[in-house]
Amino acid sequence: MDLVYKAEMLTQGGRSGTIQSEDGSVKFKLAVPTAMGGKGDGPNPEQLFAGAFAACFEHSVRHIAKKGHVPLRGCYVEAELSMFVTDEDAYRMALTLTVHMAGALEQADADNLIERAKGICPYVDATKNNVTLNLKAMLDTPVAA
Repeated sequence: MDLVYKAEMLTQGGRSGTIQSEDGSVKFKLAVPTAMGGKGDGPNPEQLFAGAFAACFEHSVRHIAKKGHVPLRGCYVEAELSMFVTDEDAYRMALTLTVHMAGALEQADADNLIERAKGICPYVDATKNNVTLNLKAMLDTPVAA
């Protein structure tokens, strides 16, 4: 296996602290969401995770489409992350990704595309058996190509 990329992030202060990349290109002050007793005056780890997962999955869809010469004109992904607490006070997540696609596609082709993307997305692989993942393919006109 060949190393493609390595990211380094630094955190301090937990959910109400800061997160930043070693190179300084990313820096956020985090905030506990109001639903969890915080002020909600900034991004929280779940928002960042959902956005990163969606971006990675979209890239996987686009990669599969390009390699397979699928007539995908554009796509975007909506991510909805839900957090649950078990009877044992353990947190669990469920993530729904809705992949909006435009192009000369049939629904079966769009469904096949996201299933194939699921097989190569590193976020899907990293969260197997840890995050409940629901995928939906929608044929429509994307906001951004």
